[in-house]
Formats: sequence, C-alpha cells, structure tokens
Amino acid sequence: MKKTLFYSAAMLCGMALMFTSCEKDENNDPEELRGGKGHILLEPTVKNDDGASGSSYLMQIEGFGSPVKLDNAIQIGFSATFSVYGNDVYMFPGEMAKSSQLLTRYERSENGLKVAATYHILPGSSPYTLLKINDSKAYIPLYGQGNVQIVDPKTLNVKGEIDLSKYAFSDQCADPAMGIIRGDSMYLTLDQIGPTWMPFENYRQADVVIIDIKADTVVKLISETESGLCFPTRPFLPDMIFMNEAQDIYIACTGYFGYDPSYLKNGFVCIPAGQAEFDPSRSWDISNTVIEGTDNWKPATVYNTCYMGNGKLVAYVGLLELNGDNPYTTRNTMAVVIDLNNKTISKIDGIPYTDGHSCSIVKYQDKFYLTAYGVDKSGVFSFDPVTGAVEHVINCNSDLSYLYIF
Repeated sequence: MKKTLFYSAAMLCGMALMFTSCEKDENNDPEELRGGKGHILLEPTVKNDDGASGSSYLMQIEGFGSPVKLDNAIQIGFSATFSVYGNDVYMFPGEMAKSSQLLTRYERSENGLKVAATYHILPGSSPYTLLKINDSKAYIPLYGQGNVQIVDPKTLNVKGEIDLSKYAFSDQCADPAMGIIRGDSMYLTLDQIGPTWMPFENYRQADVVIIDIKADTVVKLISETESGLCFPTRPFLPDMIFMNEAQDIYIACTGYFGYDPSYLKNGFVCIPAGQAEFDPSRSWDISNTVIEGTDNWKPATVYNTCYMGNGKLVAYVGLLELNGDNPYTTRNTMAVVIDLNNKTISKIDGIPYTDGHSCSIVKYQDKFYLTAYGVDKSGVFSFDPVTGAVEHVINCNSDLSYLYIF
C-alpha cells in the first residue's frame, strides 16, 4: 500500500524536503555540459521564508574558496537527493516534482555534467538512492512502494524487482532505505514508518533484510527489538550504515527526529562480522549520553554520520534544547565526534548549529567536510580529526543540502 505523499512538519525537518518550485527542463540538449567546472559537487538550496519551499540547484565549483554562483547551475527538485559512483551522478526528482519524474544519470568531468541516461519514476514510489552492486547491476529502493527496483547502472533499464511487501509491518510498504554490501549480501534497512512518516508506536525496532546479491532474493529479515531503537538510517544518507575495521556493520537509528519528547531513543545497532543477526549487547541508545563541551545536553536524534576509523565517527545530532517553533528553519543540529568504543560524544567547536537541510558530511583525503547553515556563517567547514582544527573553506549564503568531492 502506497503511503501518503504528505510529510508531517517534524518529518519535513528531519528528512530532505521534497517539494519543488517551477523547474527548468533538465534535458534540453543531452550533449550540453552543464553545472559548471570543478571537482566539488554542491547542491545549494535557496529557501523561501517558510522554509518548506524554494529552489535547489546542482553545480560544481573548482576548489575550496571558489565562489558559489548559480549562473551555470542545473535547477532540480527542492532538496532532491543524489548518489555518486565514480563519475556517475544519479539525480533523483523531488517527490512532489511537477515537471519531471525522471531519475537522471549525469556523466561528470571537470568541465561539467552531461545527461547520459534517464529513468521514468513511478509517481509516489519515492526513491532516494541508488545502491550499485557491480558495473551491470544496481538496486533502487522504492521508499514509497516498498520494493527494490533492479536496474542497469549505466542505461538505467529495469532488469527486475525484489518484492519486500511480506516484511512490512501494518501496511504493505516496509520503506526500504539504505544498504551496505558485506560479502555476497546486501544489508538493507527498513524504516517501517506509518502514515505520518514516523515509526509506528507499537513497532519500535530496527529491521534489516539480508539480500543475496547474486540471486537477487531475500535471505531473511533480522530485527533488533531489545533496545527500542528505530528508524534505521535516513533513506538518502549512505554513511549512516557503515563497517568498522573488523567488518562489523553499524547502523545509525534516528528515532523520531527529536520531535517526540516522550520518546527520544536514538543511536546505533550492530550486526557483528561473521554473523547474520543483530547483537543487542552492542546496541547503544545515545539519548542519555551527555555531549562533552555542552551544558549537559544530550542527543535527541542522530541526523547523519561518517565513520572516521578506530571506532569514531563524525556526526550531526539534533538537540531538544534548540528545537524552535518552525521545524523547517530551526537550527537545532550540532556537529560532534562519537566514540563507539568508549561510549562518548563531544562537540566539534567552530561549526555553527545548522538546520535539517544542511547536514552533509563527507571524507576527502585526511579531513572531513561538513555543510552547515549558521546564523553568522554558512557553507562548508573542514574538520581535522587529528588536531581538531576547523576551517570555513566554502562560503555560501544559502543552505547546502548535499556535498561530494571528487
């Protein structure tokens, strides 16, 4: 059963906002190089005053310190998502896109982006990510339909489908979100959300389907039911499911995005190496952990993560103390370092509090780069995990929904 296409206010803040303004035709000339030159891919979002609408753009800039100008940018769906593999950029339509229901694969180079293939999206299917299996196969989880489309990652031609309806709770849509490959299996998270785009109150657990990527069949469903952690990974942030050096799979669970004060459980669940089940003893609800460097604040939700190594990760967490009247514009998100081994969380000084649009984190060379839309400064900030130094490397006077550095 397809879920409603309308988000609750809390979910709009927590997830990418998928409404769109009047869009341009992305495909006027398939041979045209668009989006500007460079090796840093950005998605600036210019919000209207209500924070729930506006315009987003896909563009490249040449380097840190380069100005962010929209002259050559490609207009896309408002805060629409993209996936990147090599020089292939997969741009998804905004969920409520009026002029286009296309997934577009761009071939990018330092000189720009060129349309290489398109795939017509079924309205209401709500895809947010492409999970590449190999050069001839990729999975597209259909968040709003509950199945997984199998496509050729180059042509985007459909090759098959994996039906997940039998694993859904209450309705027929299990909301497949983000996955990771370990061995011959894809571990695909199921968000299991209700009509309000929040977890069911009587189903607060973390579900994962294990898929045999050779046979494209589900091996089994596994669940972590003891901790009460739920909403495993947001469906467009790939690093919220990751492996450590021992090949243990960790999954960040968002919970209720910090907008249900009566249920703030959020944190991490683990599928150890060599096992196809959760280990509840390794789950960690971080909602009771004081963030070092704050006035005894604790995370109300985890918005994004990026693994650093040695059990540590850079993350964005949401804070109940900073929640405002308008969840679309409120800057309630803090950059932190989370230590999974020692169960500690510490604030990263120098990165401003940001909103739900700007919380992208990527690793490039020996540093981490975070987007943030602060009151006094905004753009991209570098974080050196060795020294703790923070530098404002890209200035942008709008939100930066997503970032990728080639």
